[in-house]
Amino acid sequence: MTPDLILYHALPLLGSGWEAVAVRCGRIMAVGRNEEVLRLRGPGTESIDLEGRPLLPGFFDAHVHFLQAGLDRVFYLDLSQAGSLGEALELMAAAGRARPGEWVVARGWDESRWPERRYLERVDLDRAVPRSPTLAVRVDGHLVVANTLALARCVHPEGELVDRERGHLRERAADDLLACAVPDRETLVAAAGVASELAASLGVTAVADMGGPDVLPVLQAAEARGLLRTRAFLYLPAGGRERLERLGIRRGFGSELVRVQGLKVYLDGSIGARTAALTAPYLGEEGRGELLMGREELSGLLRRAKRAGLQVAVHAIGDRAIEEAISACELAGVGPEERFRIEHLELPTPGQLERMARLGLVASMQPNFAARWSGPGKLYRSRLGEERDSRIDPHAWVAARGIPLAFGSDGMPMGPLYGLPGVIQPPHRPQRLPLEAALRAYTYGGAYAAFAEDELGDISPGKRADLVVLSRDPRATPWEEVRVAMTFLGGELVYEGG
Repeated sequence: MTPDLILYHALPLLGSGWEAVAVRCGRIMAVGRNEEVLRLRGPGTESIDLEGRPLLPGFFDAHVHFLQAGLDRVFYLDLSQAGSLGEALELMAAAGRARPGEWVVARGWDESRWPERRYLERVDLDRAVPRSPTLAVRVDGHLVVANTLALARCVHPEGELVDRERGHLRERAADDLLACAVPDRETLVAAAGVASELAASLGVTAVADMGGPDVLPVLQAAEARGLLRTRAFLYLPAGGRERLERLGIRRGFGSELVRVQGLKVYLDGSIGARTAALTAPYLGEEGRGELLMGREELSGLLRRAKRAGLQVAVHAIGDRAIEEAISACELAGVGPEERFRIEHLELPTPGQLERMARLGLVASMQPNFAARWSGPGKLYRSRLGEERDSRIDPHAWVAARGIPLAFGSDGMPMGPLYGLPGVIQPPHRPQRLPLEAALRAYTYGGAYAAFAEDELGDISPGKRADLVVLSRDPRATPWEEVRVAMTFLGGELVYEGG
C-alpha cells in the first residue's frame, strides 16, 4: 500500500527523530526521515515539500462556543474592536437604523479597554437604538445590557441577576433574554460552516464545544451538508441530562466529526462581570460574586452523570467556586477514570490543586485570558488587586502537580497563536510554561481531556492525520509574524494561507 500524501522537510516542534509524515485513508501511515518516508511513494501519492516549516498535530481548542464564533460573523454585531464606549454605541445605532424594529444583538464589548472604563447601561442603548430591542453582550458572556424595549421581555424580577435601572442582566436572566433573539435554523447551520472555516484558518482541527441545547442538531445538519470540517466534542447543558439518559446517549455517541461527550455545569460567572465566586471581596467592593450551585446539589449531579456514562465539565473561575467543585467531586467519589474537568480554573489555591491531582481532574484553561487581562493596568489587577492578579491562571502550578492540562480559547478570540504568549511570555511567573509544554496542552492535552488521545493529539502511526503547518519557527520569530500556512483534516487540505 502506498500513501495518499507525504509531507517532508518538516520541522517537528513536538518530539524529534522525524522529518516526514506519510498519510493513507485519513490516518498517519508512517513517520521518519525524509528518505525513508519518500521511498513509500506511489504513482498516486501527493508530495508536499514543507521547506523546513514547523509541522504540528492539529490544534485542539479545549473550550469554545463554536456556533457563537460563526454567529459573530453572520448574525451578531461585533463590538470586539470598538475602541471606546461611544464607538460601540455608534455601531449599534447604525445597526438599528439598518433594521428598525428588529432585534439588534451585539457581542464582544470590553470596558477594560475603553478610556471610559465603565459598563454600558440601559440609557446608553436607549439613546443609540430607541426603536429596536437591543442587547449588548460583554466579551465574557456573563453580563448582558438591554435597552428598554428588550428589557420589557425579561421575566425575571429585580434582584441579584437583574438591575432594571442599569439594564444589566447576569447568568440565567441573561440567557433567558438572549433566547428571545435566537436566529433561525438556516442561519445557525450557516454559522457552523463559517465557524469551521475560521477554525481551519487558525490551525484548529478539533474543539470541545460548550454550547447550548441546539448545538447537536445544528452541527449534525452542517456535517450532512459538507459544511463542517472540524471535529466537535459536545458538552451539553446539564439541564438536558435526563433526556440524554432516556435516549441512552453516553460519552462518545455520534460520528467522526460530531460527538456527545457529556454535560456543562456553571458554578459561577466571570471576573469581568464581577460574578465569579471569590473567597475575599472584589477590590474596593463588598461583593464576592455569585455561587450558582452548592456542593451537595453538584455532587448529586456528578453521581448521576457517572452512572449515565457522561463526562462533566464544571465552570469554576473564583477560588470559592473551585472549592465547591472539588468538594463535590470528593463527595461523589470521582476518580481519574472519569476525567471530569474544571473549566477556566483561574484562581485556585495550591491546596486545591493538590486535591485536583489526587482526583484526576482535568484543568481546562485559557492562556489568552492572561495575555489579555493580567498585569499592571489591566482588568484582573483592577478587579482583584496585585496579589491575586500575580497568581491568576497559574499554568505552571497546574503542570508541576501533574494535573492533565488542556488549553482552549473560550472564543476570546479563538486561535492558539493568539493565546500562546499568555503562557510562554506572561506577566507573572506562575503563568509561564516552556513552548513545548504549551503546545502539548493545545494538542494532546485537549485530546486527552475529551478521551480522544488514542486518535488525536500527536503525530504517530495510526492517528488521524489532523495536522497544521506554521509559516515560521516560533522559537526564532516574533509571535506576530507567525501564521498558519496549512491545515489538514484527515489528510485533506482544508486551509492554505497566503
